[in-house]
Amino acid sequence: MSRVLVVDDDMSIREVLVQALEDAGFDAEVAEDGRRALKMLCAATAEGHPFDAMILDIIMPDVDGWKVLEAVKHNPLWAEMPVVVISGHVNGSGDVARVSSYDGFFVEKSGNFADVIKSALGRIIRAA
Repeated sequence: MSRVLVVDDDMSIREVLVQALEDAGFDAEVAEDGRRALKMLCAATAEGHPFDAMILDIIMPDVDGWKVLEAVKHNPLWAEMPVVVISGHVNGSGDVARVSSYDGFFVEKSGNFADVIKSALGRIIRAA
């Protein structure tokens, strides 16, 4: 079973994503902020059970998604991990381009975004 780390400061978003991912057969774990996400990534790697993918909110207090994304993509142990970036506040094509520069995928928090994420993760993880 593929392990996915869900990082979002909004508990309701985390709950929706975890339910959708578990329904699709993923093992979902959650972090309520970027600092906790980085700790969980370190622990999972040290234990020899790294995450297969991460869903990452951008707008979070303290350690935001941009900082997490930068840390992930600059760590050779995590650099190949697929990251789906989610946000309800997009600052135009600049944010989408910034996500793409880190080899991430962007999904806006609207409509059936959980279904879009499930579908994307299914394809990304199978291709890896």
